[in-house]
Amino acid sequence: MTDAAAGRQPNRVQVSSNKKPLQFYLNLSKRLLQEHGEVELSALGLAVSNMVTVAEILKKDGWAVEKSIRTGLELLDPSAAAAAEDGGEAGSAGAGAGAGGGRTVSKPKMEVVLAKSADFDRLFAEHPPPPRGPKAADAGGEGEEAEAA
Repeated sequence: MTDAAAGRQPNRVQVSSNKKPLQFYLNLSKRLLQEHGEVELSALGLAVSNMVTVAEILKKDGWAVEKSIRTGLELLDPSAAAAAEDGGEAGSAGAGAGAGGGRTVSKPKMEVVLAKSADFDRLFAEHPPPPRGPKAADAGGEGEEAEAA
């Protein structure tokens, strides 16, 4: 577990297809852009669509500019594939995946690095993201945890 924590980048957001609403990822990305100057969005499998949506909204609304895009295939063993897909979407890879077949599963992967736009500071001052933490949940917010991964 320490290896994963040591390798985690503080400005990286791993987008899921079903764990959080898109607004969560938009607000988290804005906070990370404010704090670090850039944010790396990453997704596997069916979550790639959500990640692209988040990136395009940030670009279209003037919050960010695109620095780089990486695509590829991630080779996962069947048990890791289920965990990586946030809710078992990896089960669609085949019925033999959980039956001890031991075969690897190939998942599409995409990463986008976004940097603050020239207008970011003005936009952030005019429209800051809602507050984080349990108090935000009490106030009717999303209750966004400090969960960048």
